[in-house]
Amino acid sequence: MICGYIASTLDGYIAAPDHSFAFLDPYPAEDAGYEEFYAGIGTLVMGRMTYEVCRRAMPSWPYAGKRLIVVTSREIADLPDDAETWTAGVDALIDHLRKDAKQDVWIVGGGRLQQAFIDRDALDRLDQFIVPIILGGGIPLYSDVARQKTLKLVEVGRFDQIAHLRLERA
Repeated sequence: MICGYIASTLDGYIAAPDHSFAFLDPYPAEDAGYEEFYAGIGTLVMGRMTYEVCRRAMPSWPYAGKRLIVVTSREIADLPDDAETWTAGVDALIDHLRKDAKQDVWIVGGGRLQQAFIDRDALDRLDQFIVPIILGGGIPLYSDVARQKTLKLVEVGRFDQIAHLRLERA
C-alpha cells in the first residue's frame, strides 16, 4: 500500500516560510498513532527538498533501517545507508513501488510529491492530521493541483487537539 501521513495547519501549510516545523512541537507525533503507522512502513519516498530539510533539522537520521528513495533530478552526495535517488519520473516510480515493495510505502512530506501520487490515483491511503494553528503563510500542503480529485473519507478521529482524517482513493 502506498500511503501519505502528513500534518498541516488549519490554513493548509505543512511548514513555515523558513521550512521549519516548530509549530508542530506542542503536538507529539506518537500521540497521533505515528509509532504504529511507522512500524508497517518498509520504504520511504521523499522529494529532494523534504530530504534536505530533514537532514538539516534532525541531528540524527530518524529513518535508519528503512529503505529511502529520494526523488530528484540531481545526485545527492550524503545519502544515508539504505538510501537511493530516483530520477526516472513519478510514473516509473509508482510502477517500481507496486512491483518491488514488500511492506507499505510512505510518501513522506512534500505536498507536491503527494499530489503527484494523488493525481495518478496511486496514493492508496492518506492520513492527514490538522493542528489548530493558523500560520498565515509557509509551504502549502498542495500547491500544484493539476485537476480536481475526490478522495473517500473513511475515518475521522481526534488526538487531543489534533484532528485526523483518513482518506482513500475514491
